[in-house]
Order: sequence, then C-alpha cells, then structure tokens
Amino acid sequence: MTVIRKGSVETVRHESRYPAPHTLPGHLEWEPLSDAGGLTQFGAAHETLLPGTQSSLMHWESDEDEFLYMLEGRLTVIEDGAQTEIGPGDACAWKAGVAVGHCLRNDSDAPARYLIVGSRRRETNVATYPGLDLLATPEGFTRLDGTPYPKKDTSS
Repeated sequence: MTVIRKGSVETVRHESRYPAPHTLPGHLEWEPLSDAGGLTQFGAAHETLLPGTQSSLMHWESDEDEFLYMLEGRLTVIEDGAQTEIGPGDACAWKAGVAVGHCLRNDSDAPARYLIVGSRRRETNVATYPGLDLLATPEGFTRLDGTPYPKKDTSS
C-alpha cells in the first residue's frame, strides 16, 4: 500500500495542450495522485479550476470513463447544451463511448476543487470535440480527416 499524504504531491500548472487555433489559457492546476501511487489502470487527480476559466474544450471519450467528485466551490457542468451547477458532495459520471460532449466552467470568484478519475486507455482512446475540426488520438491531435496538427513546441 502507498499512503499519499496531503501536500506531498507536487502541483502541476496546466498549460493548454490543444493545438492552435483551439488553445485555452492556463487555467487548471492538479496533483496527479494515482501517478504518485504508481497506478497504471486508472488516473486520479485532485484538480483546481481557477475562477472564470474552463476545464477543457467540450469533448467526449471513446474508451475512457470519467468520474468527478466535487470537494469545494461551485462549477457549471456544460453537457450537450445544458448547464448544471454542482457543489461539494455532488458527483458526475461520463461513460466511455457516449457521444455527448461535456466540460466544466468555473463561473464563481473562488477556486473550485474536485477529484477526477478516469480509466487509462491511451492506446485506443479518441477524444472527440463536437463542432470543432479536432480529435485527440493516441498519435496526437488531428483534424477530422486525420491530418495531424503540428506538434506544440515544449522546449521552452
């Protein structure tokens, strides 16, 4: 057993991985808890979504379930055009392969914190971004026709 103590996992500050023109500003911080525990079959992270920001582009996953448990603050879950506010103690579950896009938005003036868990099927999973010419495939970001987007320069 691995015990992961509060504050023992380094916080990662997320910069958008999306290719231009689909980039989002830096908006998300997380602690990769499952990585710290050496887990390989699912990912779990303590995430913080900053005020006035969005977690991701609207998307759905082909092969990865996603689960969120709200710890602190308020979020607006946007799913298939509907908006639902959630708070501490609320949970959301997104089943793999259900073609309904979702994302999270923090409309409040305070950080929102939650636990996010998802299966790891990186070798087969494709994330689809409804309304955008964008897919996230095991090989990287592509257009809907399969043409790859240029890789982001991460050297600086």
